[in-house]
Amino acid sequence: MLSGVRGGVLARGIAPTVRGDWRVERSSELFELKYGKALVESIRAPGDVPVFGTNGQAGTHNLALFKGPGVIIGRKGAGHLGVHWSDRDYWVIDTAYSLVPSKRMDLKYSYYLIKYVGLNHLKHGTSNPSLTRDAFGAQYFPVPSLLEQRAIAAMFGAVDDKIESNRRAADTLVALIGALFEQVISSHEVVYAPLGELARTVNGRSYKSSELQESSTALVTLKSVDRNGGYKESGLKPYTGPHKPEQEVRPGEIVVAQTDLTQGAEVVGRGVRVPRSGRYDTLVASLDLAIVRPLAGMPVEYLHGLLSSEAFRQHCRAHVTGTTVLHLAKDAMPTWSAPIVHPDEQERFAERVRPMLARMDALSDESARLVALRDALLPEVLSGRVRVPIEGVVP
Repeated sequence: MLSGVRGGVLARGIAPTVRGDWRVERSSELFELKYGKALVESIRAPGDVPVFGTNGQAGTHNLALFKGPGVIIGRKGAGHLGVHWSDRDYWVIDTAYSLVPSKRMDLKYSYYLIKYVGLNHLKHGTSNPSLTRDAFGAQYFPVPSLLEQRAIAAMFGAVDDKIESNRRAADTLVALIGALFEQVISSHEVVYAPLGELARTVNGRSYKSSELQESSTALVTLKSVDRNGGYKESGLKPYTGPHKPEQEVRPGEIVVAQTDLTQGAEVVGRGVRVPRSGRYDTLVASLDLAIVRPLAGMPVEYLHGLLSSEAFRQHCRAHVTGTTVLHLAKDAMPTWSAPIVHPDEQERFAERVRPMLARMDALSDESARLVALRDALLPEVLSGRVRVPIEGVVP
């Protein structure tokens, strides 16, 4: 235990020894946690102000509760308590806090520090566990000088900016592929056939929380499907449980979300292409997803066009049940009337989009390497074992 740590503990993941010229201070002296305010979806007005809850952005509104930039940390829930950054003014609902640092703390450094340490281990309660101010405030954090805090934040911020740039580039390619698909089906003769006659659907694997342990195998989960379309590597969960060979997701295959936790049904029915993972040898679909594989010689790229189309997603949204959790009806996918062009046109489309998909894979690989580098550096830098140069940092 470091000297000076009284009535609390050194934050999890921070080395037992911190640089001698860094202070170690109690969290309650460094931060204030401000409560959010309830804002049910039915009373939200159209706008571009992000609304954050315990697991991240949960919609938008036309008014802000806090000035940006800001850090939002989860407060309630049995699941993961997130730590999120907002560049803009934002609203926080009553399941989360807005973090207010003291003048001794750089906001972005605070974001990386708390995100690395995590919050779940601080929760109390059973049915609806919560993070209390007292539990959060009892931790001790390393506090380098403001100049060094800003240097650390700038370094990790540059890495995250590149990851975000890659994501935007991939989103642009997804939109371009979608536009090319719409062009193909609007400019050639089309026949319609039930998707069940064109593709085979395999449901993913149910799992237990005890099976989510370090492994070379990972589950592709609902969080792998972005609410705006596209695939998220961050949604993978290491998995040690059993699975059938047909439940393995091979590089380039397509999964479709069968459930949805968003109130606006933004995820259910979205089809996304899963690239090769740089972190795991084997990927397995979770029960929230279905793997869809083409039959009768259809190129997988054309199937990707079908399953990522707005027409398919709207069909799926019309075939969901449930309130808090939406479930896709069993017959929703096989009964969809899919627009089919001549096999030659399907292959021409596939040839056009393959280089774009290859570029998306390259962007995904680069981002995965950057995430691994960032995560390896975080404990070293936040404990002061690796120093970040402060030359050129604005005081």
